[in-house]
Amino acid sequence: MSDPLDNHNHLTDLVHLYWGQNPKGVLYAYPPASSFDTKVQARPLPVEYDEITYLEFGRAVHRAAHLVRPKPSPNDGSDGQVIAILAYSDTLVYNTVIMGLMTANLVPLPISPRNSPAAILSLLKGTDCRRILTTRWTMTELISSLEELILSEGSDFSLAIEEMPSLAELYPKLAHETPDDPFVPYTRLPKPPFDQVAIYLHSSGSTGFPKPIPLTHRGIWGYANIAVLREMREFTSRYAPHQRVKARMGGLAVPALHALGFLLQLIDPLFRGITTTLFPPIVWNKKDVPIMPTPENTLDALERTGTNMLVIFPTFLQIWAREPESIKRLANLEYVAESGGPLDKDAGDTLIRNNVRLRCMYGGTEFGRVSHILPRPGDEEDWQWMELDADRTAYRWLGAGSGPGGAYGELVFLTTETHTLSVRNLPEELAKRLTSGVSGLDDDDKEVDGWIKGKDAPLKDERTGLVTGCRTSDVWERHPTKHHLFRIIGRADDVLIHSSGEKTVPGPLESTIVTSPLVKGAVIFGHGRAQPGVLIEPQTHEHTLSKFRNLVCLHRFYRDVVDRSNAIAPAFSRIYKEMIIMTTPDRPLPRTVKDSVIRKAAIKNYERDIEELYSTIESNAGHSSSGIEPPVSWGADKLKEWLMAQAKDITSKPDDLTPEMNLFDWGFDSLSATILRLRIVAALCEAQGGNQVITQINQNMVYVHHTIEMLAGFIVGALGQGDDEHSSEKTVEEHVERMKKMTEKYAVKPIGNIHGDAMLHSNSSGKHTVLITGTTGGLGAQLLYDLLNDSRVDTVYALNRKSSGSVISRQKAKFVEKNLKTSVIDDALVTNKPRLFLLEGTSPADLSQDTLNVLHSELTIVIHSAWKLDFNLPLEGFEGLIADWSRLLSFVQSVDARRSEEQKIRVLFTSSISTAYRWARDSNESVFPEEYQEDPKYAVGGGYGESKYVSETILQNTSLNGTSFRIGQITGCEKSPAWSLSDWLPIIIKSGIEMSCMPDAVGVVSWIPGTLVSQTILDVAFTASPQPFAVNIVHPSSTPWSRIMRQIVDSLEAHGRVKSNEVKIVPWADWIKELESRASDLSDVGSLERVPAIKLIHFYRGMADADTSHRSHGDYNGEAVDLPPLEVENAMKLSPAFKSASELNKQDVDAWVKWWIAAGV
Repeated sequence: MSDPLDNHNHLTDLVHLYWGQNPKGVLYAYPPASSFDTKVQARPLPVEYDEITYLEFGRAVHRAAHLVRPKPSPNDGSDGQVIAILAYSDTLVYNTVIMGLMTANLVPLPISPRNSPAAILSLLKGTDCRRILTTRWTMTELISSLEELILSEGSDFSLAIEEMPSLAELYPKLAHETPDDPFVPYTRLPKPPFDQVAIYLHSSGSTGFPKPIPLTHRGIWGYANIAVLREMREFTSRYAPHQRVKARMGGLAVPALHALGFLLQLIDPLFRGITTTLFPPIVWNKKDVPIMPTPENTLDALERTGTNMLVIFPTFLQIWAREPESIKRLANLEYVAESGGPLDKDAGDTLIRNNVRLRCMYGGTEFGRVSHILPRPGDEEDWQWMELDADRTAYRWLGAGSGPGGAYGELVFLTTETHTLSVRNLPEELAKRLTSGVSGLDDDDKEVDGWIKGKDAPLKDERTGLVTGCRTSDVWERHPTKHHLFRIIGRADDVLIHSSGEKTVPGPLESTIVTSPLVKGAVIFGHGRAQPGVLIEPQTHEHTLSKFRNLVCLHRFYRDVVDRSNAIAPAFSRIYKEMIIMTTPDRPLPRTVKDSVIRKAAIKNYERDIEELYSTIESNAGHSSSGIEPPVSWGADKLKEWLMAQAKDITSKPDDLTPEMNLFDWGFDSLSATILRLRIVAALCEAQGGNQVITQINQNMVYVHHTIEMLAGFIVGALGQGDDEHSSEKTVEEHVERMKKMTEKYAVKPIGNIHGDAMLHSNSSGKHTVLITGTTGGLGAQLLYDLLNDSRVDTVYALNRKSSGSVISRQKAKFVEKNLKTSVIDDALVTNKPRLFLLEGTSPADLSQDTLNVLHSELTIVIHSAWKLDFNLPLEGFEGLIADWSRLLSFVQSVDARRSEEQKIRVLFTSSISTAYRWARDSNESVFPEEYQEDPKYAVGGGYGESKYVSETILQNTSLNGTSFRIGQITGCEKSPAWSLSDWLPIIIKSGIEMSCMPDAVGVVSWIPGTLVSQTILDVAFTASPQPFAVNIVHPSSTPWSRIMRQIVDSLEAHGRVKSNEVKIVPWADWIKELESRASDLSDVGSLERVPAIKLIHFYRGMADADTSHRSHGDYNGEAVDLPPLEVENAMKLSPAFKSASELNKQDVDAWVKWWIAAGV
């Protein structure tokens, strides 16, 4: 008998092939129905089963064809009609009817009874199906609801509803039919074209209504040709290494209507001649229902049928892994393959440790099974990792990058001769990229690009000339050492992108949480938010619910389950107690036929709960739902103990925190600060006088009082209503003293020139070698772009902190955001002599010795632009950055010590006009000069400006050839319009749209485009003239605030973001009153999202007060909102670009607005 896979066979051809050439061969085996009626007394169970031969199945298929299309005629117009199956039938009957429909040249549409009437009607209309086969008695309610829905729509859609062929009609001699039994064969009809639809399956409906997925006859043949089926026909037994065995496949717990059921129960046995085991058919009359699979009866059926290989959804495996007896029974199988969803790692590891040969199998309705089921030698314990079939599929990776677990990317399959896809969903632009040989959207990492792509050449669409393919939306991770192995870590559309830009992959975290026997389901949420949260669905029995109502048990649950999830999560993906929402019994998490949670529908169902939770987090609406106990007393000592405990609990850090330690140095970030503030507010709700203290708490509390000592002092003082010393800001003198101490702490120790074997500057080209930091930031990216385009530059070393994703991917992403050509990076990386080296670390100490050797001999310019833009942090919050700066200067000093004077390195530092924060109020001079300021008091006013001043001073106190650039407000421009939505002006614009008003101010602004800032810095860097220490960079041609604001509003109107005259321009004082009114009532869910200026209300109050002062003094020509005017003589003298700069114009403003609108304003 020829191999069915060697020819282009229709599935119906194979029924007749086996029937004719191997009539006694066994297609299906099932245990006797009587075995389910008696209680099991002893194990192991005896092997006893009934068989359905190819002869009996073929005859039953013909009987089904007679029933669904009697007396067919090629000209009766029935060929290709779609017939739906919506029935509770035995698997044997269900599959027989599917094949009967195909034999009658009809197209089956199996539909899950778990779908709603509206979803079913959508599938019927989407396939032009006008006829349903059903089991009316057992589906009365659903069928009646469907009929009522059709009538209520009042359309002309007609639907014939017929009874499903029965077990008795199809198998009159069940399991005992012989060639001598009476039988009338069905008329052989002409075979349909190979590319015609053979069957419609449907998606799970996880993103809305389920969608019909057409599978052609060629598609079925292609699905059968993938590696899994070839491996299952015959393989080496684990019990007899020299013996080849044939798979006896357990497909009994998978619904026949599911794509996996279609594969296991029809494609596999018909294309490979293997036997599939099922539950016994028992539906003999209309009131009967088929056997419902359970973990127990499934194992019993496996034993009784002699099954040696099982494919199963993870739900049962999760249960079996907790039962030693079940594990022993699974260990008797040759292989156990899980498919259809993720299995918890602990459960899988338990099975592996107990000799269960567990594998993962990957597939989809849209593209079939595409992974190997048999492992390579040495891969047996890597059960989560899969090897894709590279011989018969062509696949690519999108968004390829690197993360905490290694390389990752989204999987895409391309159509080939041997792999026909049921869904082809490549956007045109992506198809063009893939056609031209690009392996991914971020094809910038040669190691990632080296992932196996598949050997089969992709086919091109004859009409477009482009490849076609299917985006799976599954995000995979590559094994760190076995590069042929991959595992799924989540869905591309499930990945949560937080407001910080960090990404949370929910799958692994949810899988860990649902290992708890208390939990039925979990969904991580938080897309677009600062931090994630989780919906948890408890098991529904009363014992579990009572545990969740018990505070002690809730604490234990968090410690035992959520902490385990947090242990594998990056800091930005941690789940805090406050961020847990328990589902209610009346709103269970919606699920698919595979029993997996429908994520988007779940989040939609709890949308208001989630909005209220975030509003609580972002405001001071403290609550105790998280079960946080308040301090035992509000005295200073007990309060410190309580605060220490909360800090450790929030971060899960070891017990090394002291009351005097800076929380942000110890490990706090903005999320930790938010959670601690919320817990303090919740605890104060229960303290006498606490509500009055809460009114004094704002978003900056933890930043200002950044030690346990300071926090306790503030709270005790506020509760005492007497001494408010701790609640007031530190005096200017105290700030100055802290700045001086920080400067002394990180001062660069001088070293003399090193003689003897001096390392000489070896760059003979006359061009510059540049080390630049912070190029994945806004200004740093522009500087890098300009450096790579500058003929005076030979080589650039770009040093950035490690983060999620490869540094190349992050660099390209920033270029794309800023409308800069990424090809500049590619050209600089791939030439024979690379001009760009992308490095990761915080200082030269993190670099390889080879790189350090090159820098020692060739480095000419250092540009330090890496800094954290956070106006909430105190000076101490920037200590780590100051330390990095000091180490960088020490490195430069060590290089300079080996060089002659003319070979000294130029050091450029991107400082800020924040170092002149108090100049306007404390200085007798009007203009801030371009020189080092000896007095630190002018920088007092915020940790950001203070940290920049300290860094300037550290540079000033060295002998290095250094320049500090005090940079003003950076804007976008027409060529590069990006202006981050988290910056203070875009926040005003977004809030102003919601409030229907924008603030007006007297005076001018000297905002400057980032492109001009970059050119100015490089002009100074490359000048032959001696460099000054200080260069102020603000726009040389100021623009009235009023004009800018008018142009912004006009542009918003022109682009349809607001209606004409909908947004008014009002004085700052009126605008701040409206903002305060909005801030006073946060009961409206989502108000903080729509009016984000509420979060910076203290900052904007300062601007409003300054504008009121300017108006009262008649100061209409100075800098608006209290910014000092800056002297710019050095920039004018040294930078041709700066000197010739034109003022901001309407085209620049229009570019910002279009970018903001696209970004979500």
